[in-house]
Amino acid sequence: MMKFTTTKLALALSVMAALAGCSEEKVPEPTKENCTAPLYEEHLDSLSKEANRNEFITNCKSFLKARKMTEWKFKKSPEDQF
Repeated sequence: MMKFTTTKLALALSVMAALAGCSEEKVPEPTKENCTAPLYEEHLDSLSKEANRNEFITNCKSFLKARKMTEWKFKKSPEDQF
């Protein structure tokens, strides 16, 4: 009887330990949609840990800065006047 209870307790503890890893909060990937309103605020509100919030903010700032640096617009050259 005691062995059966110990086995159930060990099984319950191992299941709890396995599920504890599943509840780990993941920081969303920085994308155009995630780093612009209103999804940005929504993702920020969903993160409970301050470290994860700071990581998301930093990732989005970096993503937007890199995107701005690589963005360019075609400008037509002025016509030559020979």
